[in-house]
Amino acid sequence: MIWILLPLRRFEGGHVTMTRIGIVGVGPRGLTILERIVANERAHKSTDIEVYLFDTNHPGVGCHDPEQSEYLLVNTVAGQITQFCDASVVGAGPLLRGPSFHEWLQDERCHKRGASHQVATASPDAYYSRGLFGRYLHWVYRYLCGLAPAHVKIFFIKSEVTRAARISDGSWLLQTNDAAFQAEYLFLTTGHTKARTEAKASAPRRSDRQTVVIGDPYPVAKKLARITSDMTVAIEGMGLTTFDVLAELTVGRGGRFVVSAISGQTTYLASGREPRIVAFSRSGLPLTVRAVNQKGVSLQYRPRFLFAEKIRALRSTRKLDFVVDVLPLLVADMEYAYYEAYWKKKHDPLSAMLFCNQFVCADEYERQALIAQYVPASERFSWARLVAPIPPEALATLETYRGWLSEHLRADLLEARKGNLDSPLKAASDVLRDLRDTLRVAIDFGGLTEASHRWLLSEFVPIMNRVAVGPPASRIAEMLALMDAGVLEAGLGPNAKCDTQRHGGLMRVSGQWPEHACLVDVLIKARISMHSPEDDASPLLTGLLKAGDLRLFRNGGFHPGGIEVDRNFNWVSKRGDPVGNAWALGIPTEGVKFYTFVVPRSGVNSTALVDAGRAVSKMLSMNSGRVPAASRSHEGNIPTEEHASAFASLSGVLS
Repeated sequence: MIWILLPLRRFEGGHVTMTRIGIVGVGPRGLTILERIVANERAHKSTDIEVYLFDTNHPGVGCHDPEQSEYLLVNTVAGQITQFCDASVVGAGPLLRGPSFHEWLQDERCHKRGASHQVATASPDAYYSRGLFGRYLHWVYRYLCGLAPAHVKIFFIKSEVTRAARISDGSWLLQTNDAAFQAEYLFLTTGHTKARTEAKASAPRRSDRQTVVIGDPYPVAKKLARITSDMTVAIEGMGLTTFDVLAELTVGRGGRFVVSAISGQTTYLASGREPRIVAFSRSGLPLTVRAVNQKGVSLQYRPRFLFAEKIRALRSTRKLDFVVDVLPLLVADMEYAYYEAYWKKKHDPLSAMLFCNQFVCADEYERQALIAQYVPASERFSWARLVAPIPPEALATLETYRGWLSEHLRADLLEARKGNLDSPLKAASDVLRDLRDTLRVAIDFGGLTEASHRWLLSEFVPIMNRVAVGPPASRIAEMLALMDAGVLEAGLGPNAKCDTQRHGGLMRVSGQWPEHACLVDVLIKARISMHSPEDDASPLLTGLLKAGDLRLFRNGGFHPGGIEVDRNFNWVSKRGDPVGNAWALGIPTEGVKFYTFVVPRSGVNSTALVDAGRAVSKMLSMNSGRVPAASRSHEGNIPTEEHASAFASLSGVLS
C-alpha cells in the first residue's frame, strides 16, 4: 500500500501555519541541517514544522556504522570534531550548545553505553573508532529530537528516497520503496554514495581465470569476507582507505600488533589467515603521518601571505590560475611555519621572532636570500622535495627502494612524534590543512580557470592529501610491521599498475621492476568514489537530472563532479535558474565546492556549520509568513498513528 502524506495545515489570516521539510541523507551533513532548524526554532518560532529525515542507516551515523570493528579509526583527533556551533561560528544563526566528540566521550553516560574500554581516559588528541563516532552521531540526533520545541515534530524514515518530483504548487513529492511524502522544502545531504558499477560489484571468489575487482571496499568486513589466505590481493592506492583494508585483512583475521614497551617499535604477530597483500600507487608512497597534535582544539596557523581578502580581490577581476596566483603564497606560508619552528628548535623564541619578522616583510627574492644566509642547504624547506621525495638513486634496484622506503617511513614517524608545532616539516605540512578555507575562497564556485581546475584536482590535491591528510602514526608503524613480517609488499615504486594480461587470465601488478611482477586474485580499488551524480547507483540524482531540476556543475568544459548550486546552496536547474525551495550541501556539491567531505571542527568557524546555517536561514526567511500553497491534486491516506508512534520513539534524549 502506498501512502501519500499530506501536510496537516492550519490557516490563520490567510497564512500557512504548518510546514513540512525533507532532509535526504542523515549523516553528519544532514545533522547540521537538523541542528540549525532546531536552534533557530528554539530562538524564534516561524510556523509549526514537521521535519522528515530519510536514510537507510541509523539516523545521524551516515557511513559511520556504530557496529563496525573498533580497529577502523576516525582520521581526526577527538577534540577537533563536533556537530554543534560555537562562538567562533559567524553568520550561522543562534547557538545551541552541545558536546564535541571528545566532550561526549568524557561524559559518564557514554561509558554506560558500553564504550568504557575505549575511553577510560578520553584524550582530545587521540584517534577513536568510527563505530564510536557513529554512536556519538546517533546520540546527537536523539539530543536534537529531545531539544526540539513542541511546534517542531521530527520523523525518521529508514528508507531510501528513490524519486523526488515537483508537483503543481512547487513543493516536492518524495518517493520511497513503500510510501510517498510531500515537503515544501528539500535538503539533499546524501554524503558518500556508490556508483552504479560499484553497487553491482560481486564479492570475490577464487578463480584460476579471472581477477575479481572490488571497486568499493566498504563495508570492509562484508566486502572482503571471502578473501582467503591462499589469495594474492592487490590494493590500488595507499591512502586512508588502504589502512582500513589492511586492518581488516590482518587484525580482522586474528593477527595482532604488539608495541614494545622498551623500544616503542611495532611488530606484527600473524594468525596465518592473512592473504598475501601487494599495495601500490601512482606516487609509490603512502600518505605521510599526521603529527602529534600540539594545537589543542582550535589553534590554526594564521596566514602571513595567503590572505582571503587578497584572493577575493583577484577573483573580482578574473578567474585565477592556481599555480600563478595561489601556490606561491601558499608555499610562502609553509616556509614561514617551517622556519618559525626551525628557529625555535635551533635557537630560541626571540631569535625565531626576529627571523620571522624579517621574512614576512621581504619580497620573494629577499626571502630566499635570507634563507640562504642563515640556513644550511640540507636543512631548508623544499616544496619540490615534498612533491617528489624519492631520490633517483633509491630507484636503482627493488631492494634499494625497499630499504629507502622503510627508512623514509621511519623518519616520517620520528618527525610526526615531535608534533605539529615543534617539527618544522610537520608545521609546514599542517598549513595545507589550516588554510583550506582560504583555498576554498580561490576554488569554490568556479574561481579557477578550466585548465587550472583540472590541474588542481589531478596534481595538487593528491600531493595535499599525501602531505597533510595522512593517518595517525600508529597506522604507518603497523604498515612497517606488516612489511617486516612479509605480509605486505609496498615497495613497487612509483607508477606501478595492475593490468589485464594480453591473453586474459589473472591481472598482473607490475612496478618499476617488471621482473618482479605478480599475478593477483583480487584487486581492491582503495579510493573513495567521487563519481559524477549522473553515474549514481540511486535513481534519485539521475531522476532529478533527467527532469531538469538539477544540472551538473561545469567549469567551462570541465565537469569536476557534483551538481551545481548557487551561493545560497540552492540547486541550479537545467535552465540555469536557482530552485528556491531545494538545497544541497556536502558531497553532492563536490566540484562547485572544494573538499566537502570533512566533519565540522570545533572553534574554527567551520565551513560545514556556516554553510548549513546559511541554507537554513534562507529557508526559514522564506517560510515566515508564507502564503498558502495551491490545493493538492494528490490524494491519499494520512497515517497519523504512525506519526505519533514515530515521534514518541525518537524524541527522547537519553536511553
